[in-house]
Amino acid sequence: MQKRFDTTYFNGLLKNNKTTKKQVAVYLDDLKLERIDMITRLFSSISDSKSFARNTLIEGAIDKYIEEASAFLLDEHGIDVDALIDASRCEQYDTVILSSNGRGFEETFLGEVEPKCWYPCKISNARENNLKNIAIYRGQPVSAITHYAVIKEFKHDPEQGYKVCFVEGEPVELPNRISLGNKDSCFFIGAKYTKLEYLLNATTADDIQFS
Repeated sequence: MQKRFDTTYFNGLLKNNKTTKKQVAVYLDDLKLERIDMITRLFSSISDSKSFARNTLIEGAIDKYIEEASAFLLDEHGIDVDALIDASRCEQYDTVILSSNGRGFEETFLGEVEPKCWYPCKISNARENNLKNIAIYRGQPVSAITHYAVIKEFKHDPEQGYKVCFVEGEPVELPNRISLGNKDSCFFIGAKYTKLEYLLNATTADDIQFS
């Protein structure tokens, strides 16, 4: 017997899918809730999931809508939803975290040997325009982020061939030393982007949301 529609979506819905969730409120009329609850009970009777519930059906429907709406906008109107989200994140995430080793942090970032700055800064021009702060992850024996500074400007050093970040005023010590937590020791190799508010409230890198 020929199927009336593609069943891939519903077969996937019936399987376990455990991901991190955030709670939101959805308001539905009584008829929709009645139909959702009936379908949920029916799906539970044939599902291999032990925790099939109303939310599972709603989340699956939202996922399907987002996928199909994103494809429609891209195919029919040339609008890339994911690219717009990335651009929005660039605007919101105002702090870059770079890494140091040896005495580089003290001599350069704290200005013991040269004007307070940091280099090399491998940061795109698009990111650079939205950055307001810079923080440095200090390697062993500190193994933590301890300070941040307000960015004054970025300048390209033609002799060295890299970008330098000059800071404004004195670097500020964070309320807490931010250790790696469960992150790998190589996690901060390469620029990481976040918000200053996350740094001010974190005790480990696990507490920080990165772009």
